[in-house]
Amino acid sequence: MQSAQQVLTSYFQALGSKQIDKVIELVHDEAKFIILKKEPSNKIPLYGTFHGKEGVRNYLNLLEEAEQIERFVLHKLIGNQEAACAWGNFRIKVNVTGKVFESDWAIICEVEQEKIKFFQIFEDTAALEEAFDLRDR
Repeated sequence: MQSAQQVLTSYFQALGSKQIDKVIELVHDEAKFIILKKEPSNKIPLYGTFHGKEGVRNYLNLLEEAEQIERFVLHKLIGNQEAACAWGNFRIKVNVTGKVFESDWAIICEVEQEKIKFFQIFEDTAALEEAFDLRDR
C-alpha cells in the first residue's frame, strides 16, 4: 500500500509531465482541493474549492489556461501513511498579463485508499494578484 508521501510524489510527477489522466487517477472520488482561498473569485479563476475528480480536472484546466510554470522547485516532501506535506518555490507567468511572479509554496494533503482526499496549497497570493494586475483595483 502506498503512503501519502508516495501518492503526493506520483501526483507531482504526473502533473509535471502533463499526464492529466494520471493525476485524476490519484484523486479520490470525494476529494476536496482548496486552491489558495476557499471561496471562488471572478478575478482569479484559480481561487476556490474543487470537489471530486471532475472538480480537480476543472481546476487543472483553469491552471493551464491561466499560468505557465517556468520553474517549479520541490525543497522537501514529508509524510506518513495518511498525510503528507511539501514545500518549495516557483516562478510563474500569468497568461492574461504576461507578468511573472515568484513565490514560496506549501501543500498539505490527506490520502485515503491511495487517493488524495484533501489537498490545500498555499502561496503568495499578493504576488499572484499583482501579476494578474489586481493590486490597485
